[in-house]
Amino acid sequence: MAKITTIEQLREAIRDLEHQNYVNEQHMRNRVAQLADRLKPVNLVRNLFSHLFTGGSDAKTSLLKMAAGIATSFLVKKFFKKGLSVK
Repeated sequence: MAKITTIEQLREAIRDLEHQNYVNEQHMRNRVAQLADRLKPVNLVRNLFSHLFTGGSDAKTSLLKMAAGIATSFLVKKFFKKGLSVK
């Protein structure tokens, strides 16, 4: 910023700074509104499911592994309960 020597230069610098402040304030308001929208519970759930089912193969693989683990656990539990009740 150049050295201010006259009252008119001071007024112009103040106007520039006030405009810059206004622009920054509007930008921050928009970012806060976007963040608030992303953090709504409906959008959180929607993004979670979207990421899991349309995301990369890592998410699908981990989801399939978890489902396979639950199914295996269920089958083993059924098998051992049945085996214990027969005796």
